[in-house]
Amino acid sequence: MDLHWLPINKRAQAYSFYKQFMPYARLTKKERLAVFLSESDSNKTEPHTEVIAAIRLRPIGRDTLITGMLVHPSFRGQGLGHSLMNAIINELNDEHAFLFALPHLVSFYQQHGFNPLQTPPNDIAQLFIKHQRKHKPLCLMGFKKM
Repeated sequence: MDLHWLPINKRAQAYSFYKQFMPYARLTKKERLAVFLSESDSNKTEPHTEVIAAIRLRPIGRDTLITGMLVHPSFRGQGLGHSLMNAIINELNDEHAFLFALPHLVSFYQQHGFNPLQTPPNDIAQLFIKHQRKHKPLCLMGFKKM
């Protein structure tokens, strides 16, 4: 499955995908947005595509925050999350890529080079504090190529 990096003017379907399955997500134009698409042959002249998985890379100064990883409920359990992470790994810089993981997903992200982190850069730490107040408990993780 090919990863598609969507330009700002081609994100309407991805915005709808997030609105439906992650309504609290706030996408920004600064973020890079990548998706996996599923094609169906419901119309033989023009195949219909549907976003089935997405991930966003938000620049924070010289760092990157991985956010909004989402797999369509009908496609979960098929390895798309792992495929997303594998597809973006070359976009990440050692010690400059971070994410905020739900506790039950820590071991998933560890399989992709992320580990719990105690001393992040200040901008990342401030965002983490802000997110912890809003959502469930989170684990701050940093990337190191394996």
